[in-house]
Amino acid sequence: MRITPRTCPGPGDLWQLSWQEEKRQAEYERLVENFFEKYIPRYCDERINELAEAGEDERHPEIEPLFDEFLKENEWQ
Repeated sequence: MRITPRTCPGPGDLWQLSWQEEKRQAEYERLVENFFEKYIPRYCDERINELAEAGEDERHPEIEPLFDEFLKENEWQ
């Protein structure tokens, strides 16, 4: 991730994402949302559904491989 400095930063706020990075971040967040709201309930077993309902995120060791595959299917680079 590349961070670009602001020309006139506020106190304690020295860095801001570029518009391309903000767009990429928004796309990633949309994919995460789709993964948990649509993919897991439809394609995953009960254990993964329970983990998702308990608030585990895409970095959980049991969820991460599924999420990585989901990203590949959605051509995330």
